[in-house]
Amino acid sequence: MNQNNIDQNNVTNKSNNKVIVFVPGLGADHRLFKYQTEYFPNSIAVNWIDPIANETLEEYAVRMATEIRSKLPPEIDNHTIVICGLSLGGMIAPYIANELNAAAYILLCSIRKPSQFPRRYYLDWLITKNCIMIRRTRIFFMQLLVKTIKLLPNFIHRSILPDAVEQIASMPTRKFAELSRMMFDWAYKKRDTNESHKNCSDIPSIHIHGNRDMLLPIKLTNPDIIIEGGGHILALTHPNQINEHIQKFILRIFE
Repeated sequence: MNQNNIDQNNVTNKSNNKVIVFVPGLGADHRLFKYQTEYFPNSIAVNWIDPIANETLEEYAVRMATEIRSKLPPEIDNHTIVICGLSLGGMIAPYIANELNAAAYILLCSIRKPSQFPRRYYLDWLITKNCIMIRRTRIFFMQLLVKTIKLLPNFIHRSILPDAVEQIASMPTRKFAELSRMMFDWAYKKRDTNESHKNCSDIPSIHIHGNRDMLLPIKLTNPDIIIEGGGHILALTHPNQINEHIQKFILRIFE
């Protein structure tokens, strides 16, 4: 089993178990859901697979779904799977859930449709969409800055979690660049079409968002649950609340 793509130490082989599949945000990996995989015994946290040049977010989701299914025990029924994604992971979660015919999906610190993506990122998309070298150069310097911040432990502990910094610093530049391109393309090319997630509307879902999310502001979204004081990495900063809401949702849809 390829541990670079999935961490499934807690998955059981019982077909009647509900399995939660956690999909991280851009720049993060399975470590983002440390507190969730410890809390939920039948859960896995995936890493991003390598993107293909010019691939769309929907096409990527199909490959992610195939990867996830291949790593689960064959006894696990698709109707017992719940996809939970944070940020970019939430944007892709409905497509994965639809491809797997999963029971439900959960959005954390994410958006339901492209029109909820902040317009302030639009100029960045226009500048970089046709020049991968610019994207990679900017990401390289961002990761260099993150690695520099890691040398200042006191600063890290006061502002951001060290493990989150390590995740961003360790993601390959090319993968980060391609994933960000897919996200921007999805957000802006589909912004006025309202086509997003049209095949996923019948799948039960819930959206949890922090009221202090600076990257995807809550004012642009319409979440089902609001976490007071929560920022963009609720899985790490507010794990007890997140776990409780996930558990309640799963109990409700499987009752």
